[in-house]
Amino acid sequence: MAPGALNNYITKSRARVKGDKKTSASEFSRLLVLARPVLSEQTTRSLKADLNGVVIELETNSDHQAEFWETNWAKADPSAPAKAKIYSAMGVEGVEPSAYYCPDLKSALFLNTEYYGQCKSWALGIAAAVLERESDTLSIHGATALYRDKGVVIIAPTGTGKTTQAFQIFMDAAGKICGDDWAYVRFPNPVPKTPSRPLVARQPERALYMRSESQKEQGWLREVFDRSMGENITSSKEECEFPEGEAGCSVTHQRCVFNDGKKWCYYAFGNSRVLVKREDLLGPGKVVDEVPVNLVVLLRRDDHSPAEVRLAPKEAIDILRRGEYMILPGAGPKEKWGSMSYEPWYNPYLLEEDHDRQARFFSLMFATWNVPCMILNTGVEGVKASHDRIIAALDEH
Repeated sequence: MAPGALNNYITKSRARVKGDKKTSASEFSRLLVLARPVLSEQTTRSLKADLNGVVIELETNSDHQAEFWETNWAKADPSAPAKAKIYSAMGVEGVEPSAYYCPDLKSALFLNTEYYGQCKSWALGIAAAVLERESDTLSIHGATALYRDKGVVIIAPTGTGKTTQAFQIFMDAAGKICGDDWAYVRFPNPVPKTPSRPLVARQPERALYMRSESQKEQGWLREVFDRSMGENITSSKEECEFPEGEAGCSVTHQRCVFNDGKKWCYYAFGNSRVLVKREDLLGPGKVVDEVPVNLVVLLRRDDHSPAEVRLAPKEAIDILRRGEYMILPGAGPKEKWGSMSYEPWYNPYLLEEDHDRQARFFSLMFATWNVPCMILNTGVEGVKASHDRIIAALDEH
């Protein structure tokens, strides 16, 4: 990469593509036949990753996906058998960008799409399906952080600020980052009547696949992002989604960075991403791979709910199961921004949904392990006020 250049890749599909998560084995095999000609080329690579003990193999002819995959996951032993397989084929003629998952084969297929976000989330979803059944493990779509040796898990729909709140803890002198997107919580078998040790949340990723728009709130991240790998970062003012007059920005209501001589903007497109190694943020001393589960925080963003509500176990489970949220810019199709939708357990990555199992895991967490749960409304108060509420709750326990 040349000095002053950005390591950025523009994907043809810049968001998730249509997918079928219940593809039959016969249909999956038929579709895979379509992909085989391009996957048999010399440019195809096979890479094994270890997601908390589940080995998943990616076979792809996309250098972009391969590079992000290698950076994001822990590398598995090449001789280890794969529990699941992901095929990603670019250049399949006559096929629209699409994605397929076969539960029976524990395999996924991406056709003509190399947007990493969907590939990453389906890898997590496949591992979740294996771990839930084989090792009593709850998979959570959430951020995890450590503050004075106490761990917090922040669960929220996309765009409500879970990464922002995790970063507030991380940037405190007493805080450390674990992950910003996913956590595995394993329950002992048999379950003790009176647990003597806290549950532990472990993250499977070595890097943070961050929404690049977070740089607008944390200016210092620009330097970090500049030396990381980007996906769909805007490098032309003409491609900006948020212009304001000739030289302004409707996101920051300040002067446009392109008018200030910058060659790219991290918040000009709502779904651009940056893959950042965790230690590249504030050093390896600010990173942990697991945290005790001392507090669970749910987030929502609206203009009428209370700023904070402490939840009883059943209330928390009901909210999680329902998964109601408002679609925010960058979190879905533009025409749906501002409308309400539903995402059970606030987890769009689950490929094999088992609501009874999810409810059982969360019930054990809240009722047997007595982990407190609160819901904060980031739409009625600032980032710091919500952060102070989290710290106060951690200090209580």
